[in-house]
Amino acid sequence: MKNTDEILTSAGETFEYARQYIKQQGDYIRLEAAERISKTTSAMVTALVLGIFSLLVVIMLSLAAAFWLASKLGSYPEAFIILAVAYALLGSLVYLFRRQLVTIPTLKLMLNAFFERENEASGQK
Repeated sequence: MKNTDEILTSAGETFEYARQYIKQQGDYIRLEAAERISKTTSAMVTALVLGIFSLLVVIMLSLAAAFWLASKLGSYPEAFIILAVAYALLGSLVYLFRRQLVTIPTLKLMLNAFFERENEASGQK
C-alpha cells in the first residue's frame, strides 16, 4: 500500500511539474514573440521616420534646384519640366531595379530584426 501511495504522489508531482513547465514555455514563447515583434516594429517605424525626413530634404533640394535651373534657363516651366523628367527617369530606374534596391534590403532588415538572437547565438551578424 505504501508503494502505491508513493507512486501516486510521485505521479501527481510529476504531472504538476509538467503542467508548470508547459505554462512557463507558453509564457516564454509569448515573451519571445513580443520581443521580436517590438524589434521589427521599431525598425519599421525608424525607417518610416527617416524616410519622411529624407523626403522633405529631397523636396527642398528639388525646389532649390528648379529655381536655380529657372534662373539659368530664364523659364520656370522649362526648369520644372526638366526636373520632372529627371525624376521620372530616376523613378523608372528604381522600378526596374526594385528587387535589388528595395525588396532585398527591406527583407534583410526585417529578418535580421526578427531573428537577431539566433544570429548572435550562432556567431553571425
